[in-house]
Amino acid sequence: MDDKHLEERLNLLKSSYDRLPSSVDTDEILKKIENEKYVAPIVKKNKGTKRQRITVWAVSLASVFIIGILGTTFLNDSNDVTTSDQENSEDDIKNLEKQYKEERLKRKQMLQMDEDDFANIEFVQYADNIFSAQISPGTLEGKNDDVSIKDGYERAIDGLMLPSEMVEEFKSKGKLDAIQSISFINDFVAKSEHLINIYELILRDNEQALNIAKHDGRLSEHVLIANRYNMPEEIQNMIEVLPKQGLKLVVNAEGTAFRIETDWALFTRDLFTVLDENESRYLSLYNSIPGIYGIAYLLEEQELSLLGYYLAEIEFILLNSTEDTVMHSRFENYYFDLAEAILFPSETSEMFNENNEVNMDTRMAWESLVNIPGVSPIATLMKPVVASMNASDWKYNETYKRLDIEQLREYYYMALGDELDITKLDWFSILPDGEEVSIETPYALYGVHELYKKFNENLDSLVLHGFSPIDITLLYHYADGENNYEVMWELMSSAFKNENDKEEFLKNPTLRNIIGDSAKNLYFNKDYLIQDNQYLKTYIGQEKGNQVSYDLLLHLENDDIWRIQGKEDYLTSKATLVDDKFVQRVHALYKSFAGTHDQSVLKGATPEEFVGLYYYSAQLKDYETQYELYIKDEGRLQIPKDEYMSGEHQIIEDIRQFKKMEFKVHSKGEGVVTLTKYSGTHKYAEETVLGFQLIQTENGWRAPFMPTQ
Repeated sequence: MDDKHLEERLNLLKSSYDRLPSSVDTDEILKKIENEKYVAPIVKKNKGTKRQRITVWAVSLASVFIIGILGTTFLNDSNDVTTSDQENSEDDIKNLEKQYKEERLKRKQMLQMDEDDFANIEFVQYADNIFSAQISPGTLEGKNDDVSIKDGYERAIDGLMLPSEMVEEFKSKGKLDAIQSISFINDFVAKSEHLINIYELILRDNEQALNIAKHDGRLSEHVLIANRYNMPEEIQNMIEVLPKQGLKLVVNAEGTAFRIETDWALFTRDLFTVLDENESRYLSLYNSIPGIYGIAYLLEEQELSLLGYYLAEIEFILLNSTEDTVMHSRFENYYFDLAEAILFPSETSEMFNENNEVNMDTRMAWESLVNIPGVSPIATLMKPVVASMNASDWKYNETYKRLDIEQLREYYYMALGDELDITKLDWFSILPDGEEVSIETPYALYGVHELYKKFNENLDSLVLHGFSPIDITLLYHYADGENNYEVMWELMSSAFKNENDKEEFLKNPTLRNIIGDSAKNLYFNKDYLIQDNQYLKTYIGQEKGNQVSYDLLLHLENDDIWRIQGKEDYLTSKATLVDDKFVQRVHALYKSFAGTHDQSVLKGATPEEFVGLYYYSAQLKDYETQYELYIKDEGRLQIPKDEYMSGEHQIIEDIRQFKKMEFKVHSKGEGVVTLTKYSGTHKYAEETVLGFQLIQTENGWRAPFMPTQ
């Protein structure tokens, strides 16, 4: 973190501390509450030393999570002009005191706690502090003059509000914006954690009694609930109250102790209807990384191979949510702690095996990071590392040795400042072998509906990054149903836009009609994913009667986003002329491949170029290079290299004997290039046709032995 960011963080924390009341007498206010005739006298229980053994996680939140009630009154929809404090009489103060005691008693009864436990809840202490400092019975002196008595009282009441009440109040307000949402989340999470803290202490105080809740030597929450009426009263009350406040009782992994976790299933629909989409992701991820345990809990509960997923989720939240908030700062710590745990585990044996190779779980975690869509600091950091490791058979090397977590911090702050480019994805590994989706089923379009809303906000193309060709096609179809031709235009490729006028597209349904009316499903097949010169392209299939025609062409453009080129029947592709330009491309391909025989060089070659290279190698009598063009698959016919090199070879005079080539797919992973050539030397001599079989591999097309048979 640079000096500027550090100063901003410190100022934020300082401003939170400054909002705390300066004069607090909690004992005094509790004494007055207890003395009221309608409040039963409290018998203080001696909790012993266990009460004092509060762990760091149980108290640290008080210094960081300064409840939003101290400064977020804009959420209360109150625009009333407050009455001057001078207009409040001593009777007014006494009435407020009476009302506060009633409100406080109400919450205590909802939690079914005695005064000792209730007064130890941190948000109750905050509320008591505010009331004691702002509304001092018997005098108006010593109050913070920056806050009116009315506002102080309302803030104290807000402080008493339980998590369940917060949900009920805010769901009635309608959709909250990002700032309002994160303010609510900060308070909601803090209060949930404060309740967890007090309930954890109650569990500790009753350790001996809880031992009867064992089954086969392990504690069981089911046994505990079944025997709850044999438990102390505060345990009975806790079991009844927990689900109402979005909490649950669980047993640790060892089966030796109970603990409390959040369980917001009861509130999920209300919360995610009201909250901003990006900010609400904090709550979605919270159960996997609870605040009182943090990354340690995640590392304990999840397999190493899955940690990359969680790191990507945290990164997305940080880059798309409001900065300089408590939750943002907390998840920043999670982000860097988790990244360091994945990249630099405390024990090298967790990463490297006895052969100094990266183990499979770590490899899976790392590989999941390099294809994070959009702007991604961790993908930017890990892409060259994974490429280097892959090239060295995943053995410890200099690239990993130079890996520095501080580089991730630099990329992260660049991303926050919109100074980091998107990472290019490996679409050959990301896309499935095949996919079929319905354009009639609402369930299939639900995710597209959310994508449509997001993209339609400002037509930001970055929103589309990481979505597959079939997703983009579905989005186009959805926009067509909404008559949103602007969105449809933005989904078209740059080549299409260069060839067509926008105004003509917007008013001409023929130009827009790329999905047939009879189509019910869309199809993707990896066989139609083709590296064509400088760009990647693919075809999406749709029904034509009883047939599926792969005729919707999409290009992957320079920003790594799929866009629609239009309709083009791939199964009747245009012929490639064997002219000077084609021969020059084949010659360049030969120069790149013949020297090293690096199979990845051929990954981007078209089927026609590959066949041209086959004949060009034979023409030069470079049979070793020609041999490397055959498929190396144990399931197919192979000839030993020495036998091939010493055998007879077909003599080909000149590649220009061919007039044209045309490729067609015959089945999954297989196709045929049809070569048309002159049978004689005369230009107008009779033409002959030859078929050249091809098989698709991960590095492009290859020839079987005897490909022209």
